[in-house]
Amino acid sequence: MRPPELLLPLACVTSAVAWASYAAWRAGEGARVAARALLGGAAACGVAIAAYDVAAALGAPFEWDRLVAARPPAAALLAGGIGLIEEGAKLAGLLLVVERGWRSSAVLCAALGVAAGFASIEALTTLHGSGSPIALARAGLAPAAHALLALPLALGVAVAARRGAAAWPRVVLGLLGSAALHAAGDLSLASGAAGRIGYALALLAPTVALFARARRTSAAPAAALGAARASP
Repeated sequence: MRPPELLLPLACVTSAVAWASYAAWRAGEGARVAARALLGGAAACGVAIAAYDVAAALGAPFEWDRLVAARPPAAALLAGGIGLIEEGAKLAGLLLVVERGWRSSAVLCAALGVAAGFASIEALTTLHGSGSPIALARAGLAPAAHALLALPLALGVAVAARRGAAAWPRVVLGLLGSAALHAAGDLSLASGAAGRIGYALALLAPTVALFARARRTSAAPAAALGAARASP
C-alpha cells in the first residue's frame, strides 16, 4: 500500500479513537468503556452489512444509487429502509456494550463510541482508499454525525438501563426516531446541493432536543431550591 493510500485508514482509526476517548473522558468513564464501544460499533457495521446482503438476496436492495435515481414515494421507502437498517445495527451494537444500571451519561458515551466505530468502518468500505480532503473530512466528522442521528435511540436505551424491561417501548420509539432522522438526512443529500440544508437540520434537531432536555433537567432542582427558600 502506497503512503497516500494510508491516509484514509489512518484518519478513520484516529477519528474513531479520538471521538470514543473524548466521550469517555466527558462522561467520567475509562478507556475500557471506550474500547468496548468501538468494538460494539464494529459489530454494528457487520450487522448492517449482513442486513443489506439479506435485503438484496430477497430482491429489495437498499443502495445509494437507487435512492438518488428514485422518485419521491420510492425514494422515501428506500431512505426509510436504509435508516432502519443502519440505526437498528447501531442499536444492536449499543446493546452489546451497555449494562443494567448505567448512568445516562455512560450510555451516551457508549453511543458515541459505537457511532465512531460504525462510521469509521463505513468510511473505509465506501470511500475505497481515497485520500482526498473531502474523504478525510468525512472520516473525521462522520462519527459525530452518526452519533447525533443515533441520539434518540441512545436516550431510549439510557431509560431502559435504569428502569429495565418496562422501558423497552422507549427504545423502540427511539429507534424509530433515529431511523426517521437518518432517512430525512439521506433524502436531503440525495436531492442535490440544496439538500445539504435538510441534512444539517436533521443533525441539528437532536442537538436542540438534547440541549432542551439538559436545560429542563438542570432547571428542576433550581426551581425546587427556590421554592424551599421562599417557604416560611
